[in-house]
Amino acid sequence: MQIMETKVLKLGGGAGNDHTGTLKNLAERIRAGERWVLVHGASDSANKLADEVGYPAQTLTTASGHTSRYTDARTIEIYRMAAAGINQQMTATLASFGVNVVGLAGPNVIRAQRKAAIRAIKEGRSIMIRDDHTGTITQVNWALLANLLEAGYTPVIAPLAMGEAFEALNVDGDLAAAAIAHALSAETFIILSNVPGLLKDIQNPQSLITRIPLAELAQYESFAAGRMKKKLMAAQTAETPRVILADSRVEMPLDAALRGGGTWIVRDSLTIK
Repeated sequence: MQIMETKVLKLGGGAGNDHTGTLKNLAERIRAGERWVLVHGASDSANKLADEVGYPAQTLTTASGHTSRYTDARTIEIYRMAAAGINQQMTATLASFGVNVVGLAGPNVIRAQRKAAIRAIKEGRSIMIRDDHTGTITQVNWALLANLLEAGYTPVIAPLAMGEAFEALNVDGDLAAAAIAHALSAETFIILSNVPGLLKDIQNPQSLITRIPLAELAQYESFAAGRMKKKLMAAQTAETPRVILADSRVEMPLDAALRGGGTWIVRDSLTIK
């Protein structure tokens, strides 16, 4: 089922992101008649909560350079609490801006298969992690989202999934948003974070790559470092007509992105509206 004119927005949960302006911009577009799904991260909030409870977050790095949160049994509970808090804040903020909004903080939108083992690099050695509560996304409850959108509600979704044993699993927020965009056949998928987009030189904001044909995305992977690697994976997963990687720190960030800002990854030749 296709929800016409649907856009999916992923807001990063890293340090340095203040999303008040973005949520106000989003609310204005929703009140003007656009339909959006919002997916948010919770990484910085989870890190702070982990420090407060005396169980600091740890990061896993694969041989290919991808990073992820090490999510053992204690950490998944900390992450769930942090994600729920962010979800409630964003839901309340959008509601205060006049949006009919539904917060989906639990693992009720995304299904995933728990990873039996993760090969990671630690102190230069390859190790196997077997107690991680992370998952590979297998399914999206698109019917729930479609019904909410048709009823005039904006879903706000935390990056948590339900596993095959009905356990809560941590899933990557960018990939979760991409899976949702794909399931809903969204026209546009936007990832806003604290970087301008994909840069040729990470130290030089003026080196922004503005346009990438989706079919040629692999040729640009060498420019991606850290979390940007997952954002390019998300663009590949979404398969939407356009994916926009843009800066959340500018004024009216959604308007700026949709006017041509950031890095556009396009499936076909598109004219910017």
